[in-house]
Amino acid sequence: MLNMNYNDFLTRQQQIKKLSIAEQKNFYEQLLKKKYDKTEVRILASFYYGQLFYQEGNFRKTIEIIEPIIVDYQSYPYTPKLLSCFNLIGVATHCETEYNVSRFFYETALKIAMENDEKYYYAFEYNNIALTYIEEQNYEEALKSLALAEDVLKDCDEEMGAYIYINKSISLQKLNRLTEALKAFELGVSQYHADTIVPDDVTRCAATLYYKLEQPEKYETYKKQILSKMDEMYAAEFMDACRELFECGRDSCDDNLMNHILRSMNQYMEKYPDEIKVGLEFAELIYVYAVGKMDKDAILEALEAKNYYKDRIIEYSKENHIKSLQQYIEINSQISELERDALTGFKTRKAYYKDIAIIECDEEMCNQPVGIAFADVNGLKKINDNLGHEAGDELLAAIAKKIITIFQEAGCYRFGGDEFIILSFDKSETDFQNKLQKLSKLWTAECSASIGSVWLEHAKDIEKNLSVADEKMYVNKNHYYKNRF
Repeated sequence: MLNMNYNDFLTRQQQIKKLSIAEQKNFYEQLLKKKYDKTEVRILASFYYGQLFYQEGNFRKTIEIIEPIIVDYQSYPYTPKLLSCFNLIGVATHCETEYNVSRFFYETALKIAMENDEKYYYAFEYNNIALTYIEEQNYEEALKSLALAEDVLKDCDEEMGAYIYINKSISLQKLNRLTEALKAFELGVSQYHADTIVPDDVTRCAATLYYKLEQPEKYETYKKQILSKMDEMYAAEFMDACRELFECGRDSCDDNLMNHILRSMNQYMEKYPDEIKVGLEFAELIYVYAVGKMDKDAILEALEAKNYYKDRIIEYSKENHIKSLQQYIEINSQISELERDALTGFKTRKAYYKDIAIIECDEEMCNQPVGIAFADVNGLKKINDNLGHEAGDELLAAIAKKIITIFQEAGCYRFGGDEFIILSFDKSETDFQNKLQKLSKLWTAECSASIGSVWLEHAKDIEKNLSVADEKMYVNKNHYYKNRF
């Protein structure tokens, strides 16, 4: 199962949808055990695995699953599902009320979509960005993002218009631009069928809109619809619905509605005691209600509940910080291994350029003297042709072993198939040349490399002088073949 290809995965993924959630999770968990597999299958498996936890309201676990893909996304082949991963972690962090982090993920997804000319996704990402501004009560910025979404809606699925215009209506409501809000709402419903595509969003938007427009019959209709569906809502939707209806009840002095909301939240917390952010919202609404009633005992009880949930959130944040550190350590370990050539143990060409960039940014390192050696294995092609690539690999490993025996503290890189670079920070050119001399004595007729070298007084000039060492290596390579044949 670990070596499943893309088509096999799609077939299997359709099959496991019929299994229990626990069995589906186990399937993806087993598939993701191959940590260094930078494939499209890994992207898909991570997305569907994370989605299962998101649907349960376990947003932190969703983030934990998707984050390794996100931080290393450039190592993976591009697929539209990569954008789905960014959006899933975006909505999970959104539900964790980390709106600026959520926005970063959406903006990055938009950037990737633009780099790959995926115009279909532009409106989707602009709409998601707007949602983060709505939660931050920055409705003007939300409207700017929604205007950008409208501009590119023609390149997207028409259904996207339902989301855009309902969110536009919500933002305009908050700015008390009710005529415009009604126009956006009606356009979303009549032209983009929002009542079919996002019925719950329409219901919540309509309830508050018609309340503010003082149309009680329509308000009552939508309010009842919300109350009847509260048991079916996800945590984020539930919080939004409770907050919005409670505000309507508070504004209209509707004790029955406010008490209904508080009872619903209490039942929700009994069912999901670990939904601590819902708990904090619940305690906040109890506090507001108690203050309105001037009930001192209820106020004190609500304050205690708020402090309890705040303490739990702080503890939860500490635990997540530790998990994040552990995850970053694991990711960096994976990156480190990817920068190490498995056959020789030397660093890779990619690591060489990374190290050069570090040296160039470090004034102290730039001013250190360094010896550069460019080595090319002798006779590798002949070995590969006559004895096979396994024998060729053995020769490469043997050459690398001899190099590291002498240059133990140097930076050693496998630069190409049969090329090695050595960066040796020695005290003097004499020390460097002595090491090269010792290395030459380890060569045999069957196991040797041609080497060109150059000594620099300042390491900042490494990249400029690598070609000099390369040219000297080719001179020595020609001598090797003349003497041998």
